[in-house]
Amino acid sequence: MKDGTKKKKKIPRLLGTVFLLAMAVLAVTLAVRSQQEGGIRALWREMFGDPGTDEFFFESASGGQVADMDMGLAVAAGSGLYVYDKEGELTFSRLYSYQDPAMAVEGDYGAVWNVGGDKVIFFTKKGIIKELSFENPVISASVNDLGYLAVCTEESGYYGSVTVYNYEATAIYRWYAGSGRVLSAKVGGRDRLLVVTVGIGGSGIKLMGLDSETTAAEYTYEGLIIDAAFTDAGFVAVTDNKLIGLDGELKVDWEYGFTDRYLTHCSIRPGAIALGLSDYLVGGHKRIVTLSAEGVETAVMELTGEITDMSLMYDKVAVLTGGEAILYDRELNEKGRYECDPGAEHIVIRDDSTVLCAGTFSAYVYGK
Repeated sequence: MKDGTKKKKKIPRLLGTVFLLAMAVLAVTLAVRSQQEGGIRALWREMFGDPGTDEFFFESASGGQVADMDMGLAVAAGSGLYVYDKEGELTFSRLYSYQDPAMAVEGDYGAVWNVGGDKVIFFTKKGIIKELSFENPVISASVNDLGYLAVCTEESGYYGSVTVYNYEATAIYRWYAGSGRVLSAKVGGRDRLLVVTVGIGGSGIKLMGLDSETTAAEYTYEGLIIDAAFTDAGFVAVTDNKLIGLDGELKVDWEYGFTDRYLTHCSIRPGAIALGLSDYLVGGHKRIVTLSAEGVETAVMELTGEITDMSLMYDKVAVLTGGEAILYDRELNEKGRYECDPGAEHIVIRDDSTVLCAGTFSAYVYGK
């Protein structure tokens, strides 16, 4: 009787041991499976079905950039380009060694380049469209949501050039700078090109149609123009101490000065603008400002913490500060506050108004 009882007790213990061994094998499998092949999420789906996603894991984004891409994620790191779908699965990658990687993403299209390098990788969320090579160093690049790519390069005998490509990576337009060094360029819609240049006497903005080599309009500024962008009301030029609103003919329509503050962040969308300002170059008191496309101040709010990053999308503003992701409307009324990864460096508002915060090795989604 006693021997039989002992044998019965051994059976559950044996089953428990088998279960633990199985879990150990599973843990090893999870550990050795490459994250680039789906990692834990892929195995979980194989066993239990799709659990949804609130997170992305990647090799490293140190010194690089991240961007939302159709609810997925594009990561441009020094080691390569990595694009993930909305389930957190790696869609594709392109390995390289870039010292100063830069990335531009708009809609389903993106571009990655090494500043001063000789290549631009033009891609979508599904794969690489084309790797473009240049004889001269690349200065900057941009894309729009219709798939137009503008690449600025140095050019022998000129102050730089801008080449525009369509969504098939076919070159459709080229412009050479005769005065003023090219800094950046953007394509508006399908037919307009906006170029920012800088020279000894100051900065300039040139507007051209993609069907003509003639400059349609021009604006000059005695100081430094950092950037320029299309808006619903015309154009906005960003300088170190003010924003300048320009109409369709590049005539000054409005100005918004911040001479008592330093510009730390600026996000421009067609219908709105968001600024991060500080009263000191390092540290200091922080201020968030939202403006309409017409330059009308919508709201102003003071912050006590550092602004790590900002993002603007439609009628929402997201701020990464003090280990928190805070979501506001354009009137800066708080709509959500989330504790995020302490190592987060980037914040992005996605199309569904959720907020993605990314660090060096991972990104998490908040607000579902």
